[in-house]
Amino acid sequence: MSVSKPVVVPGDYQHRAATRGPAVQRFWHHTKRLAIDRYLPPKPGDLILDAGCGSGVITSYLGESGARVIGLDPNPESIDFATRTFGRSNVTFIHSGIDDLSLDQPLDKIYNLEVIEHLSAAGGREMLRRFYGALRPGGQLFLTTPNVRSLWPLIEWTVDRTGLVPPMGGAQHVEMYHRRKLRDAGAAHGFEVKTIRSMCLLSPWAAVVSWRAARWLFDVEAVLPGVMGPVLVAVFGRPGTR
Repeated sequence: MSVSKPVVVPGDYQHRAATRGPAVQRFWHHTKRLAIDRYLPPKPGDLILDAGCGSGVITSYLGESGARVIGLDPNPESIDFATRTFGRSNVTFIHSGIDDLSLDQPLDKIYNLEVIEHLSAAGGREMLRRFYGALRPGGQLFLTTPNVRSLWPLIEWTVDRTGLVPPMGGAQHVEMYHRRKLRDAGAAHGFEVKTIRSMCLLSPWAAVVSWRAARWLFDVEAVLPGVMGPVLVAVFGRPGTR
């Protein structure tokens, strides 16, 4: 799958951002957990793939449910950090890209957080095709990506100039999505579109004042229709039953 120009991302980046970054950044990363709990929580006994796991923060969180979770990432520094920090009996990490992954049994759930925008359009299509084939009938895919029809382009432009994160615009981010484009991409590969919502419109900014207020705003944004949050959250299902 084609990706953008190489950008060096430290192996512990997501962990540092989620635990030691500014309040807005920390809550932004926390919304990933909140969205998982709301839209596709893992269950004990699930076999799960966290594709593009980075430093393993979300992989570990998924494993707290009692599910068996495999974290996958092409960055060897990320896999080394994740294995040392989060590896345990039901949480393992593999240094691999999606193209090279081989599993001996179908997956119940796949989590793919802010990865597809790093791929070309053709690469994104190939990734979705592989995800569909890796899921059991009735399995589900949880996917997040920036929402180009929101304040995201302005946020990206601004953050890129702060130096707080590895450069995104024109460097890491290759193909951007909006709701309809993401919906069409999933449907084109046979997925049933369970839901597509957005998040992070106001809630992360409220974290500067109050984490509780930010949490409340997240819940409000999740139920209000027409919210144009800068992050899309989609759940796709492979038709069929287990």
